[in-house]
Amino acid sequence: MIVVIADDLTGAAELGGLGLRYNLTIEIVTAINAASKADLLIVATDTRSMPEANALKVMEAVTGLIKDINPEIIFKKVDSVLRGYVVSEINVHLQQLGLEKALLVPANPAFGRTLTNGKYFINNELIHLTSFAHDPEFPVTSSNVHHMLRVDKDDLFIGKCDAKIPEQGITVGESLTPEDLRQWINKADKDTLLAGGAGLFISLLESLKQKQGTEAGTYSAEVETPALFVCGSTYDKSRRSIKKVLDSGGPVSYMPLDIVLSVNPSDTLFDEWASEIVSLLNKHKKAIIAIDVSTTEAHTITAAGLRVKKAIVVEKVFKQVAIKELLVEGGSTAAAIINRLNFDRFFPIGELGPGVIKMKVDAVDDLFLTLKPGSYDWPAYIWNF
Repeated sequence: MIVVIADDLTGAAELGGLGLRYNLTIEIVTAINAASKADLLIVATDTRSMPEANALKVMEAVTGLIKDINPEIIFKKVDSVLRGYVVSEINVHLQQLGLEKALLVPANPAFGRTLTNGKYFINNELIHLTSFAHDPEFPVTSSNVHHMLRVDKDDLFIGKCDAKIPEQGITVGESLTPEDLRQWINKADKDTLLAGGAGLFISLLESLKQKQGTEAGTYSAEVETPALFVCGSTYDKSRRSIKKVLDSGGPVSYMPLDIVLSVNPSDTLFDEWASEIVSLLNKHKKAIIAIDVSTTEAHTITAAGLRVKKAIVVEKVFKQVAIKELLVEGGSTAAAIINRLNFDRFFPIGELGPGVIKMKVDAVDDLFLTLKPGSYDWPAYIWNF
């Protein structure tokens, strides 16, 4: 068994999709299932959206339970652009597992995300000059990897793929090509904790001689209706796509201003918003829940608070409409929703596109959950309004 510890639900789903390519049996959970018989067990912790002290306590507990399972391989899934508490969480894992060293290779050259000379690039542009600079919780203000990880230069080693992994501490592996990822995997021994993004995980599966059965994004199926889209990303392209749907008369419901600005909105306000969404579903069979950036720009509003409000209205909609497909953009938004709905176990069935994963919800018959990171695109046939 391979066990993945993911700090974000969409990251967990993304690796589940990669497991499908290699014909693995996969289970994604929010609580450890010690009795799982899956080839690939992925634990989605959502620690990226927590205060750091809480995140470390969760990772300590999760790692202890995983150690008791004694899997063949443990892989730490981190954000490919290093948002979250990457270093401090890895140190917790090392302590709990009794290991001395970790290899962290976050970049994914296949998506234009590369790391060289201590700096991070998106499609050859320094990352702090991209939309990631506007992330509401982990804004990237420098492309220097030490700065992105919020550590001093002596706290970890950054090296190219021809470097040797030190016997102690965290090594950050630079990578410009998929071949660099393969070289890093070949350097890691059984006493090295592997941490990274989807690119490194693919190289790990290849190193285990797993045979790829399907190509990326070859699974396709029309969206069953009623279908509810929930968009939680601050990514510019996502917001533009939603605005385009709205301008064409499509079924977009922005969070009402009264709910945006209120710390504890009344139940009546949520009921009214839910009624609007249900009306859109009845008319169009699809609806998009989103936030109009113009309602938040001039106010101090936490991303966590907005996620909770979206989760509340989704729960109200579910009580009125038998939703067939729930499609969510953004891992923290997805985690808030599934926690509100008490969903904790999922089985990936198809990779609709890079990072876009469709899953069967264990707790509800005939309900599918599709997730994607905010910076990735919906396949055209999915985003069809």
